[in-house]
Amino acid sequence: MQDLHIHIERGPYTVDWIEQFIEKAVNMQMDEICLLEHSIRFKDFHPTFKEAREYSLYQQKWFDGKAKTAHTLDEFKNLISDIRSRSYPIKVSFGLEICYFEQHEETISNLTKDGFFDYLIGSVHWIDNWTFNQRKYQWLGKDFNKIYKRYFEIENSLVKSDLFDIIAHPDLIRCHSLYPSYDLNDTYTSLCKNVSEHNMRLEMNTSKGLGVNEQFFNVAKEVGVSFSTGSDAHRVEDVGRKIKEVTELINQSSRQ
Repeated sequence: MQDLHIHIERGPYTVDWIEQFIEKAVNMQMDEICLLEHSIRFKDFHPTFKEAREYSLYQQKWFDGKAKTAHTLDEFKNLISDIRSRSYPIKVSFGLEICYFEQHEETISNLTKDGFFDYLIGSVHWIDNWTFNQRKYQWLGKDFNKIYKRYFEIENSLVKSDLFDIIAHPDLIRCHSLYPSYDLNDTYTSLCKNVSEHNMRLEMNTSKGLGVNEQFFNVAKEVGVSFSTGSDAHRVEDVGRKIKEVTELINQSSRQ
C-alpha cells in the first residue's frame, strides 16, 4: 500500500519530525510513503505565483502570509539527503506538489530537471490565476460551465507538459459541490486518455472520500489508467487514511 501524498508543512525540517510520519505509516501498514511540500512553501517557486498574487487583494494577502514561512529547495533537499542516508522498515520517498501554471512551465522544469525528487505531483488549484477552491463565495456570479471547461483544459495542459508523475486530486473542481449543466463523461475520457498516453498516474485522493467521483473512476477504469493513492495528509494522524479501502477498490476493479 502506498500513501504518496503526505505534507510535512506543520513541523520543522528535522529527522525527529519526519520519523513521526514514518512511524505512523508503519502502524498503518504502508509499504511506501511520499513526503512532500506544496510549491508555495519554497522561495524558489514564488515567481510562478506572480500573476496569482496580483489577481486580487485576497490572493495577495494569502501569498504574503505563506511567504513569511517559506523555505528554500536546498533546505528541503538537505533534510531529504539526511533521511535517505538512514534505514527504515518501509520505503520513504520524497516529492513536491507543484501548483501548475501554464505560463510558468519553463520555470517549473528548470527547478525540477535535476531529478532529485522521487515524485513530482502536479495540481491545478488556479484557473487563469484565480483560486477556485479556497472560498465558495468566490464562485458567486460566475459561469460554472466556463469554469469547468477551463479547469480541464489546464489539467490537460498539465499532463501534456510531461513535467509530472502524478496528477493530484483531478476532480478538485467539485470541492464546493457546484457543478456544470453538461455531462462530463467526454471530458473525463479525454483527460484519462492523456494521462495514459503520457505515462502518468491519476491520483485517488482520500482526503474527502475514496478518490475521484464514481463516473470519473469508471471512465478511468475503462481507459485503463494507472492509479496513485494518497491521503493528502497535513497531520501525522492522517497518514494512511483510507489507503487500504481505496487500494481494495482499485484492485477490485482491475479484477472485473
